[in-house]
Amino acid sequence: MSSNPTAAPEKVPPLAAIKNQIRTLPRQPGVYLMKDGSGKVIYVGKAKDLKKRVASYLKVQDIKTARLMERAAALEFILTENEKEALILESSLIKKHRPRYNVDLRDDKRYPCLRLDPEEAFPRIQVVRRIKNDGALYLGPFSAAAKMRATLALIQRIFPLRQCRQQELPRRSRPCLYHQTGRCPAPCQGKISREAYRERVREIHQFFQGKNKELLLELKRKMRQAAEDLNFEEAATQRDRIRAVSETLQEQHVVSTRLIQADAVALVESGEGAAAAILFIRFGSVTGMARFRFRNPSQTLEEILSDLLAQYYQPDRFMPPLVFIPWDFLDRRLVAEVLADRRGGPVEIRVPARGEGRHWLELAEENARSLLAEKDGAPQFMEQIAGPLQEKLGLRRIPERVGCLDISNLQGAQAVGSWVVFQQGDPEKSRYRRFRIRTVDQPDDYAMMAEVISRLIRHPEEIPDLVLIDGGKGQLNVLREIFRRVPEEQRPDLAAIAKKTFIPAGGKDGLYLPGRKNPVNLKTDSPLLHFLQRVRDEAHRFALSYHHLLRKKEIVNAGGKE
Repeated sequence: MSSNPTAAPEKVPPLAAIKNQIRTLPRQPGVYLMKDGSGKVIYVGKAKDLKKRVASYLKVQDIKTARLMERAAALEFILTENEKEALILESSLIKKHRPRYNVDLRDDKRYPCLRLDPEEAFPRIQVVRRIKNDGALYLGPFSAAAKMRATLALIQRIFPLRQCRQQELPRRSRPCLYHQTGRCPAPCQGKISREAYRERVREIHQFFQGKNKELLLELKRKMRQAAEDLNFEEAATQRDRIRAVSETLQEQHVVSTRLIQADAVALVESGEGAAAAILFIRFGSVTGMARFRFRNPSQTLEEILSDLLAQYYQPDRFMPPLVFIPWDFLDRRLVAEVLADRRGGPVEIRVPARGEGRHWLELAEENARSLLAEKDGAPQFMEQIAGPLQEKLGLRRIPERVGCLDISNLQGAQAVGSWVVFQQGDPEKSRYRRFRIRTVDQPDDYAMMAEVISRLIRHPEEIPDLVLIDGGKGQLNVLREIFRRVPEEQRPDLAAIAKKTFIPAGGKDGLYLPGRKNPVNLKTDSPLLHFLQRVRDEAHRFALSYHHLLRKKEIVNAGGKE
């Protein structure tokens, strides 16, 4: 019997295809990307020798690696000049693709810092959330607002600076109330010379850097000089500063013998995954903490620690000169070089065996274990909300990630769109987006919505499992038409939630689905409805806050032109 020449060739198993690819991999530094059957990136890694590193996945038989290789169907790689470039590229690709089996810092928050720019004529202290390589002095971060306010009050008590928000000195007919209460030197009224003001800024710089002995000697010298010149008021001022600095140092000695600036990074693991805690140590005491939970990452603890440091310490984040870690790892020196480049100064990654560093690490480890012991809300959400929602609405996918769009405008003016994303029941603020409407200047919500969605679908990785729109059947039809441009395998489920729509069961919100005439019947006390309302309300809040911001700027600019 002759064979059929038109028969389809036998399909090569995914693992066999990867083995064939490994044979052709170069023995050079670079980054490799593993993809699943749908082409989605599920893991990103770096290597000094690509062929050797990727081949190791076929030999190691631990549970984490086996879980990754079960889903891996394709392999891509990018060559780099050296390991350092590979580390930087790996961090960038993880941030872009958010692979399932890499550590993901999506729970990360940007905590406030205090900023002082010595380049201003009369510098003032500002509260910021992003760090720039602009030569300014940054202090923080502070995870607790009370701690930040206390630090700011301490600085203003010992070294008062102007507190007005303008970069240039405001024009006033008389000093403000801050001057009358001793919390502003009133440079706007010439109550302090520029040289004396900058000397105060220099003293703050010394205080921030922990040069307390030098600062106290300088203040005592000024006090004696003022007394010799019979300027007893100035001498008393310097005496009060010496007392305040000394008291502050005594308080800090309870915690640390040095006013060090460092972070302590702890990492713990259990059967449920891994957790990390980063303590912010400023001037010898803890000013805040960041905590992260990683669910079943396909990495060793050493690899997680390396990726955590490379991803967390980005150029726009405060980076201390010293980072304590619990154990050494292979790329420690390489990571330190990358962090030093981002900081613009040396960064030491140290494994302390004893002393204060070990104390900070133990405290960080306690917090990491506490996070790991907390009840994880993700399985509860998947069981009580996501699963029933899929069944009730007849969705193709389990709505693990839900996105919602809302439009805000005033008769077409200052029109904006908001996009919020909830991951396993919690806001994923790193995926929030705000849009200025560019193509519509009339009150046409359908056209505005079409513009925003058209811009969103340019980034397939941003498309969630379920897209929710604030509106009724009209908005849903527009949404449906736009998503026809997306390949069917990437198309999300769609729904519209309409405000104040009567439902026989007594609810006030109607839920519309494609191809269905009447809204879905969800009772007012349904947790499914409450979750969707929460997502909708967050999108509305986000859009409204942006619209108000633009309106405020418009009013301010109009007033300035007059």
